[in-house]
Amino acid sequence: MISRSLVVAVAVMLVSAGAVAPVAAQSGQPSWSGEAFDTLETGFDLYNQNTDGLDLGPLAGQIENKRVNMYVRDGGETAVYSFRMTGDAKVRDLREGPHEAASLRMDTDRDTIESIAASADGQQAADRFADAVRDGDIVIGGEDGHLFAQITWTVLNALRGLLA
Repeated sequence: MISRSLVVAVAVMLVSAGAVAPVAAQSGQPSWSGEAFDTLETGFDLYNQNTDGLDLGPLAGQIENKRVNMYVRDGGETAVYSFRMTGDAKVRDLREGPHEAASLRMDTDRDTIESIAASADGQQAADRFADAVRDGDIVIGGEDGHLFAQITWTVLNALRGLLA
């Protein structure tokens, strides 16, 4: 009788721990992550105003209609955000924390996202985003577990200078 109660109690704790895990993973964000999220929102709002004029060349087809985790570094800390790129290269569903279904990752730093957010208009934001990708200030790759995307982006990043 006691062992059955113990098993039930352990099972309840395990189920409860599993339900809390996603919240705990997001709480690992650095103290500045909320401020950086606001910066990303501002920058992507500007960027979305002018994606019609955006030219990423052959890279465009590899990021459209994809879920992305963005890793933003500042000092020795990294914050993670997620969003979805639409077929017309707009950013939608920006959220704090990683998305489990993301197949792509973007790695950058706070200075880069602040530069995009400080743009005067949508055209400048789209240009700054495209320039950051071309210049390697935003590096796109395959997210862990997405081998095809990892291989594709390793090749594309190696050829970036030729494709721009």
